[in-house]
Amino acid sequence: MAKLTVYRLAFHAGFHVGIRGVNLEESGTHIPSDTLFAALLDAFIRSGGDAEGFAKPFKERTPPFLLTSAFPFAGGVRFFPMPVPLDRWFSPETLRERSKDLRKVKFLSEGLLQLMLKGEQMDDWLFPKGEAEPERGVALQDGVFWLSADEVKQLPESMWINPRTHQPIPLRALRRHSVFALQQVPRVTLDRVSSASNIFHAGRVSFSLGCGLWFGVHWLNPDMQVSATGPSFRNAFLRALATLADDGLGGERTVGYGGFSWTEEPDSLSLPDPKGESLMWLLSRYHPRQDELPVALTESPGYRLTAVAGWLRSWQGPSQRRQRLWLVAEGSLICSVGSGPWGDITDVRPRYLNPAGDLPHPVWRYGFALGAGVESG
Repeated sequence: MAKLTVYRLAFHAGFHVGIRGVNLEESGTHIPSDTLFAALLDAFIRSGGDAEGFAKPFKERTPPFLLTSAFPFAGGVRFFPMPVPLDRWFSPETLRERSKDLRKVKFLSEGLLQLMLKGEQMDDWLFPKGEAEPERGVALQDGVFWLSADEVKQLPESMWINPRTHQPIPLRALRRHSVFALQQVPRVTLDRVSSASNIFHAGRVSFSLGCGLWFGVHWLNPDMQVSATGPSFRNAFLRALATLADDGLGGERTVGYGGFSWTEEPDSLSLPDPKGESLMWLLSRYHPRQDELPVALTESPGYRLTAVAGWLRSWQGPSQRRQRLWLVAEGSLICSVGSGPWGDITDVRPRYLNPAGDLPHPVWRYGFALGAGVESG
């Protein structure tokens, strides 16, 4: 049983995570593990840390810690990514009749996750259609979030208590309450010569009161030193996280996005370990090693791939496009080959004919898997 330390991030003015190249109008609604690791490494370097010492154990496949991606929370309810294949948990009739509702669900609660990890059938836990009053399963944000009725009282009171009567609202009314809002914020640029204006829009994810993002860290060797005279990895991690809280996480930080306050909850999340070549429900992105392929994916009942590209920032050269890398997305069910840790980190520095010369340092993209073992059923 893996014990994860949970870090909760409360954003002051929302955040922006690019998902479609140069199109600023779109933003991701969670922060992937590879983005989170890159931000932590960059913050550690900017605070005077040793980049090579930080990356060395990850290159040698002896990581001192593993990361999940950052997912939404609402009050005391943590949400997780929906699994890609659903036929293990739902009957063919439910999959056929409720296909639109199931496709809309992006995140499910921790209570429902634990039930699914044990192999329980979830037909009776799904929230009802339309305006019927739920009994076991409840929808939030028009069905984007799915939780159990027993977890409703862990939500922020502003979601389930009527402010005028101070009584609980009907469970069906939670559909109209949102955890986050995805907005397109107008911005303007001015021409330096003519002062002519040009409007554009940037995507921003903002959270309701008492909501934000959380991510988990599985500490494998927190007391390992980053270098001979450097801090422990735990202290380096906390220093980088504190730097990120002030500087911001994600894009559009110059206009105030990405700043957050954070809290630490040690060993507050327990996940079952995968046993042998069993299934693992991914809570992070994953880059399989050569010796893990093809079994990791061919023995999987379902997975989703995501292409990761974009721009890099370096203190030793101009901004450039990174190499594109394909990763297995969160929510995929993969086969755990061997005893782990699974995956690796990959150098995605650009390699092309560049008059300015090649970038003098690697650009690491995180691809270690962290997930929960799924009971066979």
